[in-house]
Amino acid sequence: MQHNKCWAIIAAAALLLVACLNVAWASLPTRLVRVGVIHHNATMAPLSDQEPPVSILGDLLTAIAQQENWSLEAVPCRWHVCLAALNSGKIDVLSDMAPSEARKNRYDFSQVPAVRSRSRIYARRDASIQSMRDLVDKRIAVLPESVQYDQLLVLTSGFGVNVNVVDVETLDKAFSMVAKGQADAVVSRDHTGDQHAAKHGLIETPITVRPSDLFYATGKGRNADILATIDQHLQQWQRSPGSIYYQTLQQWSATAPSSTAIPQAFWWAIAVLIGLLSTALTAAFLLKTRMARQTRNFEANEARLNTILDSVDAHIYIKDCNLRYVYGNRRLCELFGVTPQELIGAADGDFFDRNSYSLLRQNDLRVIEQGERVVCEENDMRVKGKTTETILSIKVPLRSPEGKIEALCGISTDITELRTSQKAVHQLAFYDPLTGLPNRRLLLECIDRVLADARQHAHTGALLFIDLDHFKRINDARGHDVGDAVLCDVAQRMKNAFHGDHVVARIGGDEFVMLLDFASQTPEEGKTEAFAAAETVRAVLGRPIVIQNHEYLVQGSIGATLLTADSKSTADVLREADTAMYRAKADGRNRIAFYESSMHQEVEDRLALEHDMSHAIGTTQFKLQIQTQWDSAGRVVGAELLMRWDHPERGRISPDVFIPIAEESGMIVRLGDWALQETCAMLLKIKQTGKLYPLSINVSPRQFRQADFVKRVQQIIQQSGAPADQLIFEVTEGVLIDDENGSIDRMTELNALGLRFSIDDFGTGYCSLAYLKRLPLYELKIDECFIRDTPANSDDAAIVKLILAMARQLNLKVVAEGVETHAQAAFLTQNHCDAMQGFLFSRPMAISDWLDNKKAA
Repeated sequence: MQHNKCWAIIAAAALLLVACLNVAWASLPTRLVRVGVIHHNATMAPLSDQEPPVSILGDLLTAIAQQENWSLEAVPCRWHVCLAALNSGKIDVLSDMAPSEARKNRYDFSQVPAVRSRSRIYARRDASIQSMRDLVDKRIAVLPESVQYDQLLVLTSGFGVNVNVVDVETLDKAFSMVAKGQADAVVSRDHTGDQHAAKHGLIETPITVRPSDLFYATGKGRNADILATIDQHLQQWQRSPGSIYYQTLQQWSATAPSSTAIPQAFWWAIAVLIGLLSTALTAAFLLKTRMARQTRNFEANEARLNTILDSVDAHIYIKDCNLRYVYGNRRLCELFGVTPQELIGAADGDFFDRNSYSLLRQNDLRVIEQGERVVCEENDMRVKGKTTETILSIKVPLRSPEGKIEALCGISTDITELRTSQKAVHQLAFYDPLTGLPNRRLLLECIDRVLADARQHAHTGALLFIDLDHFKRINDARGHDVGDAVLCDVAQRMKNAFHGDHVVARIGGDEFVMLLDFASQTPEEGKTEAFAAAETVRAVLGRPIVIQNHEYLVQGSIGATLLTADSKSTADVLREADTAMYRAKADGRNRIAFYESSMHQEVEDRLALEHDMSHAIGTTQFKLQIQTQWDSAGRVVGAELLMRWDHPERGRISPDVFIPIAEESGMIVRLGDWALQETCAMLLKIKQTGKLYPLSINVSPRQFRQADFVKRVQQIIQQSGAPADQLIFEVTEGVLIDDENGSIDRMTELNALGLRFSIDDFGTGYCSLAYLKRLPLYELKIDECFIRDTPANSDDAAIVKLILAMARQLNLKVVAEGVETHAQAAFLTQNHCDAMQGFLFSRPMAISDWLDNKKAA
């Protein structure tokens, strides 16, 4: 009795303790946790603000809240609104979140993943989306800032597929857009997507997105204790197979039970039946489950592999030992025009012509019979009447674990565009785009080869440097289109004239180079053959070129040099030919000149003169001398200023030497400005003597063609204060013909300032009466070549008379140059020449001396 009484007391105390604990727990303060619930999520029932979240992670959170005495408040919101509310702290927890690098910077995540979710692509039944290639340029609906959004971009960029992403606010809207044709496909988690797809009549495609783990998330730096508590419960539950965690997962993966109550006796009967049959069915069930799982895995892997192989931009295939197809990807089936089922068992002879089939079989047998790895280009293969241009094939044997060859695997890629691009790049790199001839780069390589051959075998070659004479006139007169046509015709003529190992190249503008590989044994033989080749070029260029019913005569100056074992380098050989070409031009153009060592010294001297000239302009080295012009009565009626250069080391340098250098280097513009300034100063000094005479100065063609020539002349005259009407510019006939309209405009503007113009060396060019009539001229200067033998030479005398008579009719003044004898002066006076200039009257002298003489007179 006492023993029972003790136990009764202990039981009463225990009951009292439990009651106290319940009261204490109930009296603890309840924590409010606001939970974001994504609106229109198919795995959730509609919620009010007081109802707990309904989902896999929602049920787990509800279980945690019950144990932690939390009060859950559901906050329904759309996806992007939920994210914003979580970030701002308007909600405390958001479930079903997959982390990414961007999200980790904005939110805090639980450490323990709650569940793994896989995403799929869903589409209409008629969309025919079976592989990644089918997604090209498709409109894919996806929630912005979702993990599916990021995974879709990673997946498509990895396959090189371009898609158009359509942002949507809810999944329900996304599936609705696909069903209505406003989008082509939608990305969603499989559980959610399956329910939406069934609702909108869509199907899942074979394309899956990488699985992702789902976590709970809070705002950055907020509610760390909530995440820690969630992680603690998840870790504890996941270690216990029978915990509420696994019960929740099983509940969500099973079909919902019927609402009709089932009698208890029915369950007892089912339990008895299961007990009787369990022993017999366990083994079969386990085996079937294992086989079904393996079958699903195999089918999934096969579908994934087919998706990858069908997305590759290449023909992938497997042939058995009899060279019959056992597999082919979609690209190969499209090439043959068959289905994958029709391809199985077929051979290459069913698709290719006889020659192509023979070549393919030959390469395939090397793999099957000899176990080789074959890499080859298969060109011009004919498939059902169509020709594939260039295919790169890689073929390898497939072996059994014992090493026996069981099949052949091949990958064939169409590289036609690659080869075409390579050819285009090679053409641009090594050939002139206008004429199609080798360019400088390829020419230099060819010269290297010939030089190496000359050194090895003691052979002799030659290099011809051809520059077309006066080609600029064709461009200026007829335009660059005609000029280009002329260049193409010249290139074709030279190509047709030479064959074999000879190379014809265009290295720029109107410059051509011919590399002649004669294999001659001696330099004498090589020079003879090079000269003959140069004469052939002259003859080829001498024939008229007809373009648009107009004939053009093109000539060329040719410089030649030999390529021997003693030649230094490619650059030296090209420089020697270039130097010889300039000698040919200096000798009168349309000539052939062979390089000599003395030419190099001349070039060096020319460069030195050019350098010295650049420093001498504006110094006392350059001076102007004056030579007066006299009339028949013995009176001074004008003067010409002549430029002289007294070099401190070389002495006096002839204008015939330094003027061409100044023209070609462009320094003639500086020289011309300096000469005009000195002339203006001279005019002011003459004016002070009381006897003002017009002064003539030469204007070079390059100076005259400068765009700002008129402006510079105007500035110099205004700054000096010299009388412009006492200035005469002497220009050559060629200046006027090369740019007729521009010349007339410049002369007219300068005429308005008071300046006058004279044609120097008249009669040696090709100035016609029509030009004389149109140009605002003041005088003509008869070239001294006509005066030299006058009056003894009847032809020269007749020409001089004709010029004088013509000038009187055109009301032009005439000055005769080079008058050295009294007979010449008497003849000119008799024929009414206005003025004479030459040694008979005065030699050129320093301006200071001339002024002193005038003061003395």
